[in-house]
Amino acid sequence: MYYLFMGFAAVWLFITLYLVYIGYRQRKLDADMNVLRDELEARAKSSVKGSKKN
Repeated sequence: MYYLFMGFAAVWLFITLYLVYIGYRQRKLDADMNVLRDELEARAKSSVKGSKKN
């Protein structure tokens, strides 16, 4: 019975760690997407300003 419990605990530990890892990657991707979105908005604003001057 001891080995069954240890196997069960190991599986749940693995699942928990994997979900934490996935959450970390998701937050990092969200931050990267926000940076890219801000850069695109800045480029769009600068290109609109540049085209109005010509």
